[in-house]
Amino acid sequence: MTAITDRLDRIDPSSRRVPAMGGFSLTFLGVELKRLFRNSSVVVFTLIFPIAMLVMIGLPNKNAAITSVPVSQGGMSAAVPIMISMAVYGAMVASTMTGVSVASERAQGWSRQLRLTPLNPVVYILVKVVCGMALGGIAVLVTLIVGAALGITAPLGNLILAGLLAWLSSLMLTSLGLAVGYAFPAQNAMRYLGPILPILSFMGGLFVPLALMPDAVQTAAKFTPLWGIANLSQSAIIGVAPDGWSALNLIVWFLVFTGLAVMMFRRDTKRV
Repeated sequence: MTAITDRLDRIDPSSRRVPAMGGFSLTFLGVELKRLFRNSSVVVFTLIFPIAMLVMIGLPNKNAAITSVPVSQGGMSAAVPIMISMAVYGAMVASTMTGVSVASERAQGWSRQLRLTPLNPVVYILVKVVCGMALGGIAVLVTLIVGAALGITAPLGNLILAGLLAWLSSLMLTSLGLAVGYAFPAQNAMRYLGPILPILSFMGGLFVPLALMPDAVQTAAKFTPLWGIANLSQSAIIGVAPDGWSALNLIVWFLVFTGLAVMMFRRDTKRV
C-alpha cells in the first residue's frame, strides 16, 4: 500500500494531457462495432424487416409503371421507389436501435464509467453514429440486393446514388436513438421510440407517396425528419431533381438530434 501511495504522490497532474481528437481511437471504435454485431437480435431484425416490407408492398407493384411506358417495354416499375423507401426504413431501424441500445448501457453503469475518462461526449456520440451507419449500410445493401433478385431494377448509377443517400439517413437517426436512450430508462426507451418510427415513416412518404396525400399533409411533411432523405433517395433512383429544401431538412434534423443526444448524455452523467 505504501508503494502505491508513493507512486501516486509522484504523479504530477500538470503533466497530464487530454488525448488527441477528444479521446477517439480506432480501438474504441472496434470495441463498439464488436459489441453491436454480437447483438444478433438487432442484426436479424434489421435485415428481415425491410425485406419483408419490400416483399409485401413492393412486389405486388412490380409490373405497374410510374410512367406512360409499360414495364415490359423498359418503363420504370412502381416497385423501384418502394424498394429505396424500404432501404431507408431498414437504415432507420438499424441506426435508431443502435442508438437506443445505450439505454441498457446506462442501466449497467457503462456510460458513467465513460464519463470518468477524458472521452469527449461529442466523440462518443459520433462513434455511435459510425456504428449505426455500419449496420444501416448493411440494411440498405441487403434490401437492394434482394430487390434485384426479385426483378426490381433501376439504372445502376441511379441505384448507387439512391443507396448512398438512403445510407445517410443513419447519420441523424442514430443520434435520435441516442437521445431517446439517454432520456428514458432501458425498459421504456423502445416503448416510446417504437410508435414514433412508423409515424415518421408515414409522414416522410416512405409507406405512402405524399402525392396521394392532402395538400396540408404534404406541407406538414416537409418539416418532419424523414421527408428530406426520402425525397432525396426517391428522386435519385427514378432520375429526377429533388425538392430544393430536402438537403437542408436532412442537415437541420441531424444537428437537432445530435445536439439532443449530447445534451442528454451530459445530463445523464453530470453527477459523476
